[in-house]
Amino acid sequence: MTLRPHWTAGLHHDGSELYVSNPLPRSGETITVRLRAPADAPVRHIFLRTAPDGEEDLKMMRRAREDGVSVWWETTLTLTMPRLNYRFKVMSGEGAYWYNALGASRANSPDGYDFKLLADFAAPAWLEAGVFYQIFPDRFYNGDPANDVPPGAWTNHHGHAVQRRAWDEPPLPWNDGGNLDFYGGDLAGIIQKLDVLRELGVTGLYLNPIFTAYSNHRYDIADYNHVDPHLGGNTALAELRRALDKAGMRLVLDVTPNHCGARHHWFLAAQADAHAPTAEYFTFHHHPDDYECWLGHRSLVKLNYHSARLRDAMYAAPDSVLRRWLLPPYRIDGWRLDVANMTARQGMQQLEHKIWRGVRRAVKADQPETYLVGENFYDGTPHLQGDELDAVMNYQGFTIPVWSWLRGRELPAEVTYGREWLDPFPLPAEALAEQWQRFRAAVPWVVTRQQFNQLGSHDTPRILSLVGGDKNLLRLGVVLLLTFPGVPCIYYGDEIGMEGLFDPDNRRPMRWDTTTWDMDLREFYRRLIALRRSAPALRRGGFQMVYAAGGLLAYQRQSPEQRLLVIACRGPEPLAADVPVRHAGLADGTPLTDVLNGTTHTVQDGRLRFDGLQAGAALILQA
Repeated sequence: MTLRPHWTAGLHHDGSELYVSNPLPRSGETITVRLRAPADAPVRHIFLRTAPDGEEDLKMMRRAREDGVSVWWETTLTLTMPRLNYRFKVMSGEGAYWYNALGASRANSPDGYDFKLLADFAAPAWLEAGVFYQIFPDRFYNGDPANDVPPGAWTNHHGHAVQRRAWDEPPLPWNDGGNLDFYGGDLAGIIQKLDVLRELGVTGLYLNPIFTAYSNHRYDIADYNHVDPHLGGNTALAELRRALDKAGMRLVLDVTPNHCGARHHWFLAAQADAHAPTAEYFTFHHHPDDYECWLGHRSLVKLNYHSARLRDAMYAAPDSVLRRWLLPPYRIDGWRLDVANMTARQGMQQLEHKIWRGVRRAVKADQPETYLVGENFYDGTPHLQGDELDAVMNYQGFTIPVWSWLRGRELPAEVTYGREWLDPFPLPAEALAEQWQRFRAAVPWVVTRQQFNQLGSHDTPRILSLVGGDKNLLRLGVVLLLTFPGVPCIYYGDEIGMEGLFDPDNRRPMRWDTTTWDMDLREFYRRLIALRRSAPALRRGGFQMVYAAGGLLAYQRQSPEQRLLVIACRGPEPLAADVPVRHAGLADGTPLTDVLNGTTHTVQDGRLRFDGLQAGAALILQA
């Protein structure tokens, strides 16, 4: 039998509009802050603790309303700083508890885990109902064979030459192809398949790099100002923009602010002349051939942001790389910033915070609703405090712990070797919930709502391969992705059952023979995307972890209009479970209906009873 949680588990605040009257306040605005507590908890008083200008202030809260299960405490708060931290001091018959974004504790904590309010934060409103679809351009669809890369068009410094691959052939390993095996996918192909994506329900595209380069992945950008002619050139991007406008879809492009390709004209000029204007863009240890590069890859030359000229060229000047593509006729809606965790960092020269603040000021001055997403496989939270990035690719805060929980089995060494961010061992639900909470707690709630969540990308194995081909577990992952706070993104082909391990296997060409598609899986994606876009609780509702043990998870998403309780069972065996829910504010007798299959469950004795939950089972219960 599941034990009843301690009353402090019923304390809840998350920064959403149920708990903060305006989660996006202006400077000087007075808002109402609320905390929910169990009605039967031994609470005597609650204080809101802030530190305006660094000095602690405790403000007594009042009991505002009760509903038989919970008591809502509230007070007002005026925003007097750009970022205002706050937590709660709960005085009870058992003593004082501190309640911050990590939860309740008798021990106090550093301010870094406080809840945070941002004044005048430029949050892209269009992200609220956003669902992205990631496309690796060369592998999606060949819409114009006339612009294909000719075999042998060039070679790289390892001696590999361009090769053309038939669409049904697997990508070549690096030793055989050197990332010069091309399939001919282009922007015209994306335009021709937009109806398929629109029918799936996605609202935006994230494209891997499309600028002129000399590899199939195009992270070795040779010209930031021109779309690769083998993708259709600048004209094709303008045409894609017009097509996306008609489809009501957004566009995020990928760019490499950390490095450029060794064939970029900036670098070629710097190599030719140590006194060239662009020489200061790079770090030469011994000119011209000993230079700083990314992780030892000589084709990817590290940019040196100590140079004011480079800062102008990349983001500060009106015609800079990050600003010119925001303008007509391209009007992109955001940037995915490659290896953001390493950008502007070179040994004793650590300029990353200065640079990202500068990028935000410059880009948001032109287009306040531009979405800035940084790639970061580790801890991106220092850049997510309201004055730098809008989001990171949320590998640690969502993706990686989900993989480890869903699998329920140890991965073989050949999959995990050399990838320290991929835990080979399965993760219990308790650890998943804790990791989710730690990474949410470190950032303001309005940033949590913008985090870029995926089940996989061009840099990771596909989710179906990670779960050993088990489509029930894949579906369970899809439920988590589309009901978790943040902006979900689907990697092309996942919705039809494509598989693949690490690069280049995960970059197989999209399958367009629909007889090979898993149509039931695709329909499941379509239904969940529609729910994610329409449900107020998923669009902007708060988040409360309700239960986590072994192979079972339960969490609540709640907005003023709607309450959803998500139940996820990894298995591996059918599971009977009592899930305590009274601490989530659910009263006995409350009926909850599964929006996926229409079955109804009723709260009894503060619990929901489930008999024989199958491995991969998921319920989305609406109160």
